[in-house]
Amino acid sequence: MSDNEENSSHIGFDAIDHQPAYIYAPGSTNDEAPERPPAKRRKVAKGKASAQAQDRTRTLAFEPLLKGAESAECVQLRQDLFRKCWSDTDGRIQSILNEANEDTLAEVTSFVNDPTNEDNEDDERVPASFIVTGPNIASQSLLFSQLSARLKEEINGPVVTLHSGDASNLKAVLKQLIRDVTNQASDDEGLLQEQNGRKLLNYDLEILHGFVKNNGTQKVIVAFQDSEAFDTTLVVDLITLFSSWMDRIPFVLLFGIATSVELFHERLPRAASRCLHGVQFDVEQTSSILERVFRCAVANSKASFRLGPEIVSSFMERQHDHVQSVQSFVVALKYAYMCHFYGNALSILTDTSQISSKVIQPCHYEAIRMLPSFRRLVERLVETQDLDHAKSLLENDQILSQEIENALESKDRSVLRLLRVLHVFTNAVPEPISGIDLYMTIFDGALTGSDYLKRAIDSIKRMTPVDLTTFTQGIRASIEDGSAELDLDGWASEDEEFLAQIEDIETKGIAVAEESAKAGKPIRSSDAIHSKGLRTTVIAQRVQLSYEKSTITEAETEFTGLVERLSKLLEEYFTLENPKEMFLNEVWLCDSADTFLDIFAPRPRAAIENALSAPHEYLTCEVGGAEEGLSSTHPATAILYQSYLEAGALVNMADLWTTFYEILSGKEGEESDEREVLMQFYRALANLKLLGMVKQSKKKADHLAKVAWKGL
Repeated sequence: MSDNEENSSHIGFDAIDHQPAYIYAPGSTNDEAPERPPAKRRKVAKGKASAQAQDRTRTLAFEPLLKGAESAECVQLRQDLFRKCWSDTDGRIQSILNEANEDTLAEVTSFVNDPTNEDNEDDERVPASFIVTGPNIASQSLLFSQLSARLKEEINGPVVTLHSGDASNLKAVLKQLIRDVTNQASDDEGLLQEQNGRKLLNYDLEILHGFVKNNGTQKVIVAFQDSEAFDTTLVVDLITLFSSWMDRIPFVLLFGIATSVELFHERLPRAASRCLHGVQFDVEQTSSILERVFRCAVANSKASFRLGPEIVSSFMERQHDHVQSVQSFVVALKYAYMCHFYGNALSILTDTSQISSKVIQPCHYEAIRMLPSFRRLVERLVETQDLDHAKSLLENDQILSQEIENALESKDRSVLRLLRVLHVFTNAVPEPISGIDLYMTIFDGALTGSDYLKRAIDSIKRMTPVDLTTFTQGIRASIEDGSAELDLDGWASEDEEFLAQIEDIETKGIAVAEESAKAGKPIRSSDAIHSKGLRTTVIAQRVQLSYEKSTITEAETEFTGLVERLSKLLEEYFTLENPKEMFLNEVWLCDSADTFLDIFAPRPRAAIENALSAPHEYLTCEVGGAEEGLSSTHPATAILYQSYLEAGALVNMADLWTTFYEILSGKEGEESDEREVLMQFYRALANLKLLGMVKQSKKKADHLAKVAWKGL
């Protein structure tokens, strides 16, 4: 064939049409902008990296509030208060978390260090500890991280934690095990892979054997964090393999179990069970740890501000419904601190020691006059006919400033009173009570008529003299000793009158108990004794039932008086002021969960639909819509989504493409490259399929079927 014939045969041939895939290269929006050179990758020391992270955190400044009228001094004060308050709270939380699993950590460490595991070298059984963590799998992460840190400090040997998500097969697990072990103590993995002139595979345990001999390792600890999620066959193969290497590699296994050791053993065949020599360890449950964290972080007397019952209820509902870990509760608590100090201009009043009248601006006084608590304060003054003071608060900033100081000082006393009652009620009542539920009840101002108080009073009326004495001793001990978790010192000197009456009741109760012991007859109050007895009488072969009052002795009458006196005394002591009714409670009580719902319970579908319907609210593009028409500056997915909404249940692909091309090709009267527009069309269509909005129609090959409708 001649050259002319060959050239003529290639006319109309486009190599792109025969490519298996197209490469889309979008046009540059700014051709004059020079290309940015690639950033150089360099290693940063761990301490230096943390310092750089702290520097970046310091550069995140708060924004001025109150329509920009807030001064820079107040903005900086809010930021400093957030850092100080959260630093103190986080320190208390970390101390609790470090102490939470201390017993388990000590027991597991002692088991790993047990010399009896090394005495019999012929024993091929692998020492294993079965750590029962309970149903909250999310709490295993904290426990195993603490275990890893403790064992690395106290044991001569590496610690490797395996997760079920990374364990696809035996070869992959062995590769990860060898890589993690060799990276913890040395960088000579390449040297260990070559022995006697031959190169070992990277999943050969002979590499690990050489590491043990070179470093004098006494233990190689392998932790299966979520052991029940591993494939049973894989676990059996690993146990058998480790057992065969026990004479050369001192393995120790840690299994995290959420159900029970019995169920875990039932999954293993007998051959694998014979290869294990294990001990069971029970871990403190997450609910008790969460209770302690709540008491030391939220209900603590030194906490900067309080969480209201509404937001605490949403936190706990999220914890129980989604089986969250303690760390997730800590993150939610930190977010609450951030929202309070970042979005509340009046949060500068949280710490009264750092606030002065010079810092407060006129805009702050105006904001305070808009608070619901200020409105209720003025209404109370009007009801009491104190009109002059009410008018002064509305017009005079100096008088309002004095009222603010008085309110913040009384707030400290009121909150301290609430926490003291929380401590006394929790420790004195014989029935176990959740401190979190009681906290929500007290800070909701509903303790007086609550079921908690009713059950406590009813239990007092059913007590014996000995039980009554024990109960009063518990109340006195709570007041005199205080609470370390809540940072409450004893306040016996402040409740002298109340304690005097409690001691008097206790003394008389002891005397009644001694008389009862001498007489050998039990003494109860009239409420615990059936005041009426059933009497049966037979008259003329007919049975008649009647009631007669039971006789009560003088000792029982005296004891009944003591019980009634104690009940009234406690009802008065547990009558508290509603925190929500206090003036300026918005400053120190965060009780609105609206700002947290989108974060803790997001609705992704509504957010995605809104972003596609109104992209101009998120991106720098022209405003468009059904009335003004779509704009070519909108993202391709948003443009296609608008056409998708206007179509019926079946969407014609040709019509969809025509509409899409007309919108993009009409930009500034210039025709767009059809191939580039087609690439954008396919990418937008792929996004809609990824979001689950369309699928291929089975009825018509050139149509798409709508899967979801907006708002449903």
